[in-house]
Amino acid sequence: MVPPTTARRSLARAAIAVALTVSGTASLALPASAAPHPRGPWQDAAYTPHQGQWRPYVLSPSSRTVRPVKVYKADPRQGRIDGSPDAALRDGGGSVRLTGAADRTGSPLLVIDFGKEVAGHLKVRVKGASSTPPKLRACFSESIRYAALTPDANDGEGKIAPGCDTANIWNGFPGQPYTQDTDSHTLPLDGKKLPATVRDGVLRGGFRYATLFLDGPGSVDIDGVSVDFTAAPNQRDLDGYEGHFLSSDNELNKIWYAGAYTVQVNTGASNTAKSWPYAAGEGDHADAQVPFADPNKSVIYDGGKRDRIVWQGDLAVQAPVTYLSTNDLEAVDNSLSSLASQQLPDGFMPAESQVGRHNADELRTYGEYVTWFVNNMYEHWLYTGDRGYLDKWWPQLTKATAWLESVRAKDDKGLIAFGDVGSCGHYGYSDCGHETYVNALYARNLTQMAAMAKARGDAPTATTYGDRSAAVKKAINDQLWDEKAGAYRLSREIPGAYPQDANATAVLAGIADGDRATRALAYLRKNNWSQYGSLTVSQSTPNASLPPFYAPLPNSFETDARLDTGDASGLDLIRTFWGHQLRQDPGSTFWEHMQPDGTPNLKQFSSLAHGWASGPTVTLTTRVLGVRPTGPGYSSWAVVPFTGGLKWAEGTVPTPRGAISASWRTTGHAFRLDVTAPRGTSGRLAVPVGSSTSRVALDGRTVWAHGKATARGVTSDGKYVYVDGAPSGRHTLTAD
Repeated sequence: MVPPTTARRSLARAAIAVALTVSGTASLALPASAAPHPRGPWQDAAYTPHQGQWRPYVLSPSSRTVRPVKVYKADPRQGRIDGSPDAALRDGGGSVRLTGAADRTGSPLLVIDFGKEVAGHLKVRVKGASSTPPKLRACFSESIRYAALTPDANDGEGKIAPGCDTANIWNGFPGQPYTQDTDSHTLPLDGKKLPATVRDGVLRGGFRYATLFLDGPGSVDIDGVSVDFTAAPNQRDLDGYEGHFLSSDNELNKIWYAGAYTVQVNTGASNTAKSWPYAAGEGDHADAQVPFADPNKSVIYDGGKRDRIVWQGDLAVQAPVTYLSTNDLEAVDNSLSSLASQQLPDGFMPAESQVGRHNADELRTYGEYVTWFVNNMYEHWLYTGDRGYLDKWWPQLTKATAWLESVRAKDDKGLIAFGDVGSCGHYGYSDCGHETYVNALYARNLTQMAAMAKARGDAPTATTYGDRSAAVKKAINDQLWDEKAGAYRLSREIPGAYPQDANATAVLAGIADGDRATRALAYLRKNNWSQYGSLTVSQSTPNASLPPFYAPLPNSFETDARLDTGDASGLDLIRTFWGHQLRQDPGSTFWEHMQPDGTPNLKQFSSLAHGWASGPTVTLTTRVLGVRPTGPGYSSWAVVPFTGGLKWAEGTVPTPRGAISASWRTTGHAFRLDVTAPRGTSGRLAVPVGSSTSRVALDGRTVWAHGKATARGVTSDGKYVYVDGAPSGRHTLTAD
């Protein structure tokens, strides 16, 4: 039974809806409709995390049909809107009528908000239409800031594609006039077959807002809007992640799941890539096949909206995010294989899928991304233990490494400079000099190649790679460390700039020793940190190569470097940089880049669901929870928690042998770690200790007391007590 007051309010709302007629140019502001789920961490800023309750954080839908949460705006402009706009939120019942003007420039606009980033084909339930119906069109935007809702918005896009952001090069690139409609979609409306549900035949790979408008006079009655969610097409249980993370920090939890969801949105059928540039009159579409990819399997694109191309550098983050969350190994394998198959005869590895002319024009642009190919294949082997996959692509790995070494050999001082081969492109800038950053990446590649060669039983080759790595590290320290500044230089050619990527990767690659690592990170904290994160380079060190902006890739490097050196400010950096993005549209996924003023780097053309920005998902699992593979396929592992002021953390990590589960809690001076590892594995357990710690016990047995080990395999560095060789099964390690 409905309480009388509720019934009266419902009747009043119904009466208003029936009587509502909006005309003229005024805009109708509407209240937000109820969210489809109970209030949780995404609706309640004061939400308190509880152990075991990680599912409320999952952003992925549970169904392939996703419905909007509210009508953001209903603007009649020069037409009319009759009935309640909220009728568009649900199928059946009442409907809302849009009546058009002479053409789209005066059409009413109905802006639908899905509440988060979604991907797929829009569906509209049309109840009826005028005898000669107008064309029903849809526009899409990841952010309301860049939905072209006024005529001059997005460099004139509002006159042509009202409600759209831009997803196609080069039309409407910021600062250039928008000259043709390459973004809106026409819905297949047949006035003789109504009522009916019309489905957009063209995929839009990333959006939060959909704007319905009419092209021409006439009317259309709408009584429901939804999306066929097509991201992650081969993941049967969209919201049933195999891996999870949860902690006492609500914001960090949201960031972990937003990162996982960003990569899910990026995952799509391999025949839904974008091929650029468009010809004159060509409309929006995403239906190109990724070369060399299995057409029956998914791939992971760099962004949902754009570029919708598989990239080496993006996979450096997307692949480990996938290993730790959805565990969609098929999509990772297909992506890596498609890129590996593009290798050129001299060993150079193109950075991106060679889909269209734009990509072909960049065939040899990105020398940096050859290093990411090596890194990605190494991490695939480390996380999956798939020796067959490694052996299959080992020839390509050795050729790519040989190409990098051939570039280094051109320098009599032993450092790579991609200017010698015309491949100066980076993740967001171009530099042709002898840089710290690319040489640090190469030094790490050589260490990775040594480990893989050793695993394949080739000790001499492993030694060669190891010796080269040591030589590159020495050359970096000898030539690029600035003792006075206490930081690594951008390059020999630009010695007065000290970028984030150079200093963070020098720490991560083991180039910077303890003192230099501390000083390099202190330099970044003092000079590069700003309102929304850490800038690529200090604004006080201008240079011709690298401008100051916020880039997610090096912000992830710096975060990891800080946590690896015991610096809890790495968590502050996560909260600042990634937390800011979650407080903006689309509020559920992470951005490609960010300007110093905290806005997306390319305005309406920006990708706001870009997987290489999902680094904290990896960081929080591998460093805060502390679970990492130390042998291929987690044959050996380490669980070394980093508390950083948190009270507790827990999670599961999928492995080829079964899940590793871990949880830790700190209470005062006491610490407890619980780990369950699958059969056939062994690893390292660790607990943080301090001056007040008197005893460490493994499964109730004392293994360290009063500063000394009392059992084999137990060591301490003063910050942690480590227990090596812990077998599979369940273990509890405590410190008090």
